[in-house]
Amino acid sequence: MSTRSAHKRHWKILLSAIALCSGGLLSPAGAARLPPPDAVDFATAGDQLRTHAQRYRTIAQSWRPLDAGAPLHPGQRTPRVAQLRKLLRSYGDYTGFPGPVQLRASDPQRFDAGVQYALERYQRRHGLAVTGSADDATLAELARPPAELARLLELNASRWDKLPDAPGERYILVNIPEYQLQLVEKQKVSLAMKTVVGKSSKRTPSMNSKVASVVFNPTWTVPRSILLTDLLPKARSNPEAMHKRGYRVVKYGTNNTNPISEKGIESAASGKATLRQIAGPGNTLGRVKFVVPNKQAIFLHDTQAQSLFEHHHRAFSHGCIRLEEPEELAYALLKPQGWDRTRVAQATTGDESVTIRVDNPPAVFITYLTAWVDPLGRVQFRPDIYHLDR
Repeated sequence: MSTRSAHKRHWKILLSAIALCSGGLLSPAGAARLPPPDAVDFATAGDQLRTHAQRYRTIAQSWRPLDAGAPLHPGQRTPRVAQLRKLLRSYGDYTGFPGPVQLRASDPQRFDAGVQYALERYQRRHGLAVTGSADDATLAELARPPAELARLLELNASRWDKLPDAPGERYILVNIPEYQLQLVEKQKVSLAMKTVVGKSSKRTPSMNSKVASVVFNPTWTVPRSILLTDLLPKARSNPEAMHKRGYRVVKYGTNNTNPISEKGIESAASGKATLRQIAGPGNTLGRVKFVVPNKQAIFLHDTQAQSLFEHHHRAFSHGCIRLEEPEELAYALLKPQGWDRTRVAQATTGDESVTIRVDNPPAVFITYLTAWVDPLGRVQFRPDIYHLDR
């Protein structure tokens, strides 16, 4: 191994370890190198939140907000940095300088490495972009009184209470405000990935269900709400382009598809038909769909819009949950049935739609949790993207 390759490998392992220690979950590639992290214990999650709610009420008795002012950056010296240091210490994020030797700040008003490390930890816990600076979004979050956060902790404790104490040895947890899916096996997070969830006008609903089957190369029958507001206008203006994208007219109650025509468009507009996108590389659902029985027609699925996973906040869908690594989830679910990654990759090629039932289907919990206590005992907050905490 060359020196350059050795250094590169060293840094990849080091960064993976840092991500785990800072509360980040393992990616599929990292899962082979590091032991999987523990999952949140459903049975004690509510009580843990109530305990921390009391701690936040204690913090509220001496809490003082930062003085108003501009964003703060590493290297600055100002009395507001001393206030920031004190505030981060009260929440448990500031513990001194990072490293094995704990040093005291020589200048409390200096934005030093200790403050930066603590602020990054705070930003991770609150679902903010980790910038290491007290930017506008971080200052707004720091201005929230601890008493308000205590109320949120108790509110989310009641949400945890609605989940079963024993979710099973294998289950999927999707937390909408966290934009993340976890596959949990024997209380260990064996797989975690980013998700895209419904936008505020097309919210992803909370539900308890199961993964009944995996569909490779799925078709997409367009829901009527999307048909009327989005696709019918496009079909009227450019039917040839819609045909090239794989859309066909299908009458309700049949599986007969027909090319897009003026007559077919009017039939869809009147409620007698809809549009269906055929299977293939351009399908809106991508190459993999996970059937989760529910009345709202919500699926977990692949997506063509991979660039959306680069966003920090990812509420862009019409309600379904888009997955960053759908093939990894398919492999994890079908591995007990003899599937390997090669077979999964082969199933996603071509245009033939194939449905595979999942043996012993795992439970799926789609939840709306804006606060929880992670397995390391740290309180986590996430933005209230659907304004349900009010």
